[in-house]
This record gives sequence, structure tokens and C-alpha cells, in this order.
Amino acid sequence: MRTLSLIALLLVVAGCAASPPTHYFTLATVPGSAPAASGSAAGAPLAVDAVHLPGTLDRLEMVRRADQNRLAISETDRWGEPLDEMTRDVLDQDLMMRLPAGAVLPPGAPKAGRTRAIVVNVQEFDSDAAGRVRLYAEWSLLEGGAQQPRLRREERIELDGAKDAAGQAAVMSKALGELADRIAAAVEGAPARS
Repeated sequence: MRTLSLIALLLVVAGCAASPPTHYFTLATVPGSAPAASGSAAGAPLAVDAVHLPGTLDRLEMVRRADQNRLAISETDRWGEPLDEMTRDVLDQDLMMRLPAGAVLPPGAPKAGRTRAIVVNVQEFDSDAAGRVRLYAEWSLLEGGAQQPRLRREERIELDGAKDAAGQAAVMSKALGELADRIAAAVEGAPARS
């Protein structure tokens, strides 16, 4: 009996030793397609209040769409922090790079009553088996305490090149940068109400 226990223990230890290593990834800021606007911020500052992700994506494990109705959730490739928080922080930083100095509040900064808020609802933000990243999102611009958005847009961004987990993180970062380009252009065209 003792020999069987020892053999079982050795098999468990051998199985653990053969596990592939876990890799951690993060999203990164991406320079804008146009240089940042010069000058200082006009009107109320802007803050990325929230980024909402579907539960299938808002996890530490990286997700790929295997086909129309099936997801592949990696056991070895993980995000370094919750994807919704990371997406919000990187989008905030991307917007800071695209809008005039002082126009965007850094994450966690106190907000005044006149602060304009961006809220993003993501429907899809992953890659497929062919390496195509899709970012489908609706975003809204709210001003002050208003309940109705000043702007509401739906964005569909598709980019190729996500052949592996590192590529997926890089292309997802580019897609987020393109979303920031579009938000910055729309917000600059809609100055704050007085």
C-alpha cells in the first residue's frame, strides 16, 4: 500500500513538473494616427468613466473565438490584470496622447461637476482562429450630471496579425488606439456645452 502511495505521489509531482509555463500579457498605449492637438484644453475635462466588457471576455485568461459559437480560453496565456480595468486605463492614456494637454483626466483623478465622461460598452474584443481582432463597441459622451448622452457612436474595428497570444495583445492594443482616434476626433468636434 505504501508503495502505491509513493508511486501516486511521484506521478502527481511529475505531472506538475510537465505543466507548460504561464505567460502574462498586457495592453499598451499606441501613438495616434494624427499628432496630438496643440494648445490647452477648452471646456470641461474628459474622463473615461467605465469600460464594460461581456463576461465571456472579462477574465484573466485570454480568449480566442474558435468559431461562430465556440470560444477557446487559454490555460497558459493570461492578462496581467482584469481586462476591463486595463482597457479603461489604456484607452484613457491613448486619449491623453491624442487630445490637448489637460483635456483628459488621468485614471483615478477627482472629477469636478462639469467633467465630461466617456462610457464604453464593448460587445466584442477578441481574436479569431485566423488572427483577426474585432473590437465592436458603443461609446457615449455624457456631460456634467446629464442623463442623456451628448454623443453616442458605434464603432467596428477589425485588424489582422494576431497569430499568437503576444500578437493578440499587440493587435488588441492597436484596435484600442484606433478607437481612441475615433473618440478624440468626435469629442473635438463636439465642444462642451456651457
